[in-house]
Amino acid sequence: MRRHFFRRIVGGRKGQAAVEYLLTTVALVAVFAGMFAFLQGQLKNLFTIAGVKILSTYPK
Repeated sequence: MRRHFFRRIVGGRKGQAAVEYLLTTVALVAVFAGMFAFLQGQLKNLFTIAGVKILSTYPK
């Protein structure tokens, strides 16, 4: 009886650790995907501003 109880506790802890790792992975992927989308938009704006400044320095 005691062995069965011990195995159930250890198995539950392994399952809990697996779920925690999965949730952490999903959270980190979501954060990095959000950062990538935000920075991609900002980079587009910076390239547009830089292009206008470069082209405006040359006479027509």
